[in-house]
Amino acid sequence: MSPGRARTEPPEEGGEPPSTRRSGPRGRRRPRVRSRIMWALVAVLGVVLVGWLIALMQGSDGQAEPEPSASATAPAQQSTLLIQVRNHSEFGSDNMVAGVGGGLPAAQVLVPSRLIVDVPGAGQQTLGQSARLLDRTASQDSLSDLLALRIDGTLSLGRLALAGMVDFVGGITVDVDEPVSWADPQTGKETLVVPAGQQVLDGTQAAAYALAWLPDEEPEAARLARFSTVMTETISRLPDDQLRIEQMLTSLGGSARTTTSTTDAAAFLAQMRQGILAGGQRVRVLPTTDIRAGSGLQVVRADLAAADPMLATLLPDAQLGDESSPRVLVQNGVGIPGLGTSARDKLVAAGMVYINGGNAEGFGRPQTAVLIGDNSPASQRLGDQVAEALGVPPASVAVAENAQNVADVVVVLGADFQP
Repeated sequence: MSPGRARTEPPEEGGEPPSTRRSGPRGRRRPRVRSRIMWALVAVLGVVLVGWLIALMQGSDGQAEPEPSASATAPAQQSTLLIQVRNHSEFGSDNMVAGVGGGLPAAQVLVPSRLIVDVPGAGQQTLGQSARLLDRTASQDSLSDLLALRIDGTLSLGRLALAGMVDFVGGITVDVDEPVSWADPQTGKETLVVPAGQQVLDGTQAAAYALAWLPDEEPEAARLARFSTVMTETISRLPDDQLRIEQMLTSLGGSARTTTSTTDAAAFLAQMRQGILAGGQRVRVLPTTDIRAGSGLQVVRADLAAADPMLATLLPDAQLGDESSPRVLVQNGVGIPGLGTSARDKLVAAGMVYINGGNAEGFGRPQTAVLIGDNSPASQRLGDQVAEALGVPPASVAVAENAQNVADVVVVLGADFQP
């Protein structure tokens, strides 16, 4: 570079380049005709733009158009999601029906995996077993039928997916009552996974803590409480950014699957996070009754009489039964598999709510019984509608001997019912 010549630095990003135009006499720049034409065009365009804005604001009636309002962050109606965690054998070990929105506190209804459900097209099995089916909506649909509850979708997490969520939030802190150990199925050697006391758990430890079956016939309600603690702590630590939650769910891969869109699942978790942090979250275990085979507890049935008022309190907007949608509880009085599923399809098509009543006390019933609450004209009309939907004769309608508040009509299917 020659002495005395200044060096021109390159412009910073987004800055203006240095001028290279020569100055005229006395330091004045030469006028440019092209610049005058450009400014004239800018002025004309400005006039046109101002006129267009005035016309737009006046509208056809001479009134300004209303500005768009901001969208609400919380859903106007309570939405629900079945959150299910599967263990290594794809068995649905932990289940909850969560509810958010509608101006109501966040809610969790914890559901035992050994609950007997009537899976559409697959017959009776436990809720945990239904998680293994190819139909990803099997658990959701069977619970919806059993509890007369609207369930908007299912988020099913494998053991690795649950661990991944916990690691994503940097671990969780829980109070461990009983130490959790893992036994090698081949050697029988036990390894301590989670010691007792207040612990900071990583993903692997948290999954083991939530899914473990402790010895001495631990009540399933206690295990579900551990599952609730893990999910509550994890969801409360999610970021306040729905997009990041969605990216987290996507990163879990095939170990996490949903019957709704990933975007909707992320939106639900974001809303649930807000509800948990706001306080007042309500957690309940679904009431059940034990069914024992020999000396060990095998399965449980839903105590619908006790569950109904609880669900009406926690998930009121998700109740399916109302005056326009009568609730019909159906029992199989023949013993042929699949009758309940056929009855479900017919009743749902008629705009009614199907409630699974399982098997009747005895099989071999020749005729279907459609049992109504009283002999009022309204009850008789409802019974006739149910009989017509099922394709059984009007003579099937009768007044029930015992009062019940689980459903509007109780049906015991007989041999005359045609699937």
